[in-house]
Amino acid sequence: MRLASKSPVVATDNRHVICRTNSASLSDFTDKRREATRPLAFRGENFDRDFDSNTLFYDAVQVSKSKIALFAPPFFNLARDVATTTFISGAGTCKAWTRQLDRHAQLWLDIPENASPVQALGELGSFTFSVSPNESEMFRGCRVIFTMSKDNPIEWILDWVRFNRDVHGADAVLIYDNGSSAYDSATLSAALRSIAGIRCSVVMEWPFKYGPQGANSWDHWDSDFCQLGAWEHARWRFLQHARSAMNSDIDELVLSKNGKSVFEAAEQSWTGLVRYRGRWIIGIDDGLRDDMRIPHRHADFSIFMPPKYELSRLVMRRDANACLPKWTVVPGRCPTHAQWHVHSIFSWWTSYFCTKDFSFRHFREIGSNWKYQRTNRVPFDPSIHKADQALLQAFQRVDWEN
Repeated sequence: MRLASKSPVVATDNRHVICRTNSASLSDFTDKRREATRPLAFRGENFDRDFDSNTLFYDAVQVSKSKIALFAPPFFNLARDVATTTFISGAGTCKAWTRQLDRHAQLWLDIPENASPVQALGELGSFTFSVSPNESEMFRGCRVIFTMSKDNPIEWILDWVRFNRDVHGADAVLIYDNGSSAYDSATLSAALRSIAGIRCSVVMEWPFKYGPQGANSWDHWDSDFCQLGAWEHARWRFLQHARSAMNSDIDELVLSKNGKSVFEAAEQSWTGLVRYRGRWIIGIDDGLRDDMRIPHRHADFSIFMPPKYELSRLVMRRDANACLPKWTVVPGRCPTHAQWHVHSIFSWWTSYFCTKDFSFRHFREIGSNWKYQRTNRVPFDPSIHKADQALLQAFQRVDWEN
């Protein structure tokens, strides 16, 4: 469902809005729950608390004039019951076509516009759901930055928007708010509307469990469904007609070696995609900590984390302090079978390559330590701690106040 905020600052042209999902929870109509596949020996003490056993699907979206898609966590033990479910709407009765992706599932239905609500009948039980409208026209022709955020200070979010506006030409914002309690969606939406040069923005309320992380950097990445579901949802509900779209966290800023916009590079690429690696920017003990602003801001930091070379599982030398890649894409040129993933676009060969024309900076101190403690500072050592001159130059191009 699409909501107009009660705040009086919402634009009269309806270009800055708050959206919600039409989700389905198993507890509303059945005793069955999603069962985790991870072996018990590799589940942490908070695994059961963090695992999403109850969400059947996040949202039902009218992805085109003739099709609805339901975006969901993987069905696991529920797969047979879901596959035999019948869906009934004003257009008649149909079965769903299922897409099984990495930590994500989709049900596609041949149901035309204005046929909502839809009734589901099957072994799981009987329930009815409404269909969310396709919002892709809002972002048609826009250069969109999109992210997921929870309780990030609004100052950080606005600085992230201003940087991408002034350095790369971003003119639209899509934020999946994962249950913030520090402020409400109306406050965040009003703040986005206040930024000059942003044509439109959406705060997408996404109040689902993020899910347990992997056991280490490589193993048991099987239960964190939330963000992967959001990225496919963003693609089909909002970004089908975007000029280009950048996948970036609030604590990440993209730099260009030649001064070119990363959006422009994606648009001019023959594939419609650019993917690039990242480096950490850290805080150091240099005697200035007590004098710095609270909260700290991106522009307060510019020191590279030094490389740490070690052998990978494939016995290849790699920098253990490097960041996994991120990407910018032209949605309309992305194959429909591909999956928008956090660090690449799965099942698309061009996504396996990274360009050296762009890189991003990952700020250790722009974060809440929700994954792990990452803001412990180290003493300044001039032999290894070097300022990122490219980052400092990019900071100078940003109007941090407007």
